[in-house]
Amino acid sequence: MRKGSAPLLVFLLISAQAWAGSIDTSFIERPWPKQRARELEVGRYPVRWRYSAGKQQGIFAGVRFEVPQPRQQVWDRANEYRDIGQMTPGVAAVRYLEQTDTRPVRQGLPSHGARKVIQVDVKILWKTLTLTFEVEQEPPRAVRFRLVNKALGEYRGLCLFEDAPSGTSVELATWLQPSRPVPVGLLLAVERMTMLLAAREFLEAFDTPGRL
Repeated sequence: MRKGSAPLLVFLLISAQAWAGSIDTSFIERPWPKQRARELEVGRYPVRWRYSAGKQQGIFAGVRFEVPQPRQQVWDRANEYRDIGQMTPGVAAVRYLEQTDTRPVRQGLPSHGARKVIQVDVKILWKTLTLTFEVEQEPPRAVRFRLVNKALGEYRGLCLFEDAPSGTSVELATWLQPSRPVPVGLLLAVERMTMLLAAREFLEAFDTPGRL
């Protein structure tokens, strides 16, 4: 994996503890309350940005874009984690704590898939943190994330891959419930910047010769 292919998923690594069991993202897949959406140009790529935020409901954010490649190829690129440490600043080590070929059956979904628990050592300023996060995969359709941190709050994510006329439609949606009062506008600004950058770098990885 070359630089530019992983940020779509890597930026979700903000947890210090993984949860066991099936990851519920059904509330992320349903329509968000009072959702707002905008069509944007990120570089030269069209991207749809949407969000919804409130103190009680938490912060929803998502991006949607199309990759001009078959779904299996896009899936393979988005679900490779082994080179995270080589292309992500501050990451010193990546360890697989658990990796299984099957996951618990979720209502209405097939039972095949994969579950991974990955631990990452990250240096932030002068402090090194050990972050552990859980990923459940339904190849080649969906990836679900669940992360929790007593100081930060709860964070979940969903990435969907669907066939599209021009290739593959990719939608990344997340939900954050902070553990303490924080400026919602600031969190949304950070989420927006991170997601749009991730989308752009992911698209450029397919668009630039030698980066795949």
